Amino acid sequence: MNTLAAVSGVPASTISRIESGKVEPTWSMMGRILTAAGFRLDSTLTNAGTDEPLAGITRRLDAAEPSERATIIRRFPAVARLALVARRNGSRPVQLDGNLADTITDLQNQGQVPVVSSLEAYSRDVSQTRSFYPVVYVTTPETVRGFLPATPTSPLVMFFLATTDNVTAVTQTVDGVRMVSREWALLDSLASPGRQPDASMYLLDDLIMDAAQGLR
Repeated sequence: MNTLAAVSGVPASTISRIESGKVEPTWSMMGRILTAAGFRLDSTLTNAGTDEPLAGITRRLDAAEPSERATIIRRFPAVARLALVARRNGSRPVQLDGNLADTITDLQNQGQVPVVSSLEAYSRDVSQTRSFYPVVYVTTPETVRGFLPATPTSPLVMFFLATTDNVTAVTQTVDGVRMVSREWALLDSLASPGRQPDASMYLLDDLIMDAAQGLR
């Protein structure tokens, strides 16, 4: 409940009263709550497959006072589960056969304007692959050429995702490579499959220390 409150901007007490039937939410309020949970409100309730939960928590972090940031960052694992990489719209898992730096160059040559996420963006370095499942945002994942589909036996799997307005808002260039912010990178890492979330948990305290000191 606290996670939904943090992302949606609706107080946890209000969400609790909605759940207990004491408050009848407006359509707009319900839409904010469900969007924060990764759903779309229409005639039926469907998983929207968007990155809006990640955008919501990063916007909340940007607006927070230094004393509030630690609490918000500790909610990252719960928020990441609302927008799993494999469930987002257009998600395309492929086999990564070379190193990530050469892959970025290949994608640039294809005109895909790649944006790196996950642990590589967190560390601000693509010279080596740190993720079990690197995430790279591109213009159109379905038109990327030269990559085999991922299989259960693939030694390393990379996810292509479409670049959204939310991703563009947190993109910066580091040493000539477009990367998401450290906060978004950690969220994507926590939202990745397999062992990666567990391997990324130790970075929460690192990010909390930087955020508290204003090192954004």
